Amino acid sequence: MAVINQTEQKMSGDSRGGEFSQHWLLVLVCAVGIGVGVSALPFYTQGIFIEAWIADFGWTRAQASLGILGSTLALAAALPFIGLLVDRYGLVKPVTVSLLGLSVAYVLFGVFVQSIATFVTLAMLQAILGSASSPLAYARAINTVFNRQRGLALGIALSGAGVAATFGPALISKAIVVFGWRGAYFAMAIFTLMVGALVVAVLSRLNGAKTPENIDTEVSSEDFRMAKESRTYWTIMAAVFSLSLGLGGLMIHFVPVLLEIGFVTNEAAQIAGVIGIAVVLGRLLVGFAVDRIFAPHVAIAILLACTAGVLALALFGSLAALPAAFVIGFSVGAEVDLIGYLVARYFGIHAYGQIYGRQYSTFLIATGLSPVILGAIRDATGAYTASLFTATAFMIVSAALFAKLPKFRSNTLLAQASSPPRGCCHRLGKLS
Repeated sequence: MAVINQTEQKMSGDSRGGEFSQHWLLVLVCAVGIGVGVSALPFYTQGIFIEAWIADFGWTRAQASLGILGSTLALAAALPFIGLLVDRYGLVKPVTVSLLGLSVAYVLFGVFVQSIATFVTLAMLQAILGSASSPLAYARAINTVFNRQRGLALGIALSGAGVAATFGPALISKAIVVFGWRGAYFAMAIFTLMVGALVVAVLSRLNGAKTPENIDTEVSSEDFRMAKESRTYWTIMAAVFSLSLGLGGLMIHFVPVLLEIGFVTNEAAQIAGVIGIAVVLGRLLVGFAVDRIFAPHVAIAILLACTAGVLALALFGSLAALPAAFVIGFSVGAEVDLIGYLVARYFGIHAYGQIYGRQYSTFLIATGLSPVILGAIRDATGAYTASLFTATAFMIVSAALFAKLPKFRSNTLLAQASSPPRGCCHRLGKLS
């Protein structure tokens, strides 16, 4: 019992300060890193480039969406490997390499894109080079030092993507007007280098803050095997896949949807900015909520609200644009939080990177497929109405799957931390 009490004190912070007083800087720098990373800034701004590509190359919307498909499939393939690396070696080195690689990829986009084949190839290269700048590495760092306030900490850290979604579309839209779409990519490269250097510098200074690093390869592998054998693992994966099939395409095609129903480009970009604000609110409020309410129930409520908003957009057009932007953004803000939180609560932290990497890969595959599916439906029907109805159907299926998840058995992290690993020695490691 004494060991358990000591562990609980370490994981939740002392009674005077708490978890946030000890680890607030880690949360802040993770938020910045996620915002500039491969899953945020490139994703939330890609829709702004679609019209420019169509004008320059004569691509269809489905073709212009192939970059997202290629990048998400490549990222999905890379993340299980990245999860293993982060489990073993920590955060700093993988993040450093990935942020540098992401900057290089922006330059390559600006210089070499001429054809669909080149476009998709570079999108895949961008995803691979930037793979460790995804939320996976940062979420593991947060989960290792937070327990009682884990949901809120994850929400704050992951809100960095919401900041990118809030300001990114408008800024990139202006950059395209001033510099052209190729020049906008050069600007993104410079920005990523500057912010990335700051992120790496702070993370390097935090290497003295000890965290319960992945215990041992043997323990990690065993925990991963046991997770894959559970129905819960596959139910989460199916729910996340269906959720992303609905939301991924909505994010990419939202600006084109607004243009189709009568908004001009600047108006559409401003309304799309509401998504970013809602993403931040979604991450913060959902993070706060899941620390107090059973997380799958929170997911169901959010999905039903998003379904109502998207249906309203399909039926009432411009009148529902702002409410739809808000509920879409709020749902997007919730999804990554929920994946990271559910993995930690159901499966613990020993094999967190490996399990989260595969769950997040599933999320990315669906995110990549969704814009192509919704774009193809729009190309076939001549309007986005059927695409919006399709997205709502996917979200309803996801809500039904979340309803099948069982209750949390126990505080898995504390249970693991308070008992010796199977056949291995428990060691502490650093962030780097």
